[in-house]
This record gives sequence, structure tokens and C-alpha cells, in this order.
Amino acid sequence: MNKILMSVTNPNGFKLELLLKQLQEEVAEKTARVAHDKSELAEKVKSNNLQIIKLLSEAEALQVESFKLMAAKAPDTGPLGYPRIGK
Repeated sequence: MNKILMSVTNPNGFKLELLLKQLQEEVAEKTARVAHDKSELAEKVKSNNLQIIKLLSEAEALQVESFKLMAAKAPDTGPLGYPRIGK
């Protein structure tokens, strides 16, 4: 499988925080399409989707926090620049 996140080995990849936001939006759109369905199955799927959105939002918040921590350490030199931590 191809890598999808931006990195030194995939400089044209997606930034994690943007990908997480996009996923939240797409799951919300799918959930809205079945909002009118009050069947037990649909209610469970909608509940699961809302939980998925919540977890993606929490992951996005963690990524933003990491981004701020890294920015405080040194400027971002991009995926091909020098690492701020590690090797």
C-alpha cells in the first residue's frame, strides 16, 4: 500500500491534521444522508458515525498539539528539511 502522510519519503503526501478534518467532514456527510431513517440499524450506524467523528476530532486535537510543540522547538523546514526531533 502507498504511503499517504507527508514525510521525507512522501513529500507530496497529506498533512495528518488536514486528513483527519476531511475524514470528519465526509463521515458527517454520510451520516446526514441517513438522518431521516429512524430504523434501529440506522440509529446504531449514526451513533457509531458520531463516535468516529468524535475520535477523529480528538486525534486532530492531538496532532495540532504536537504541531504546536514542534513549532516551539524550531521552525518547520518542510518534509525535505531537517528533523526537529529524532534523526
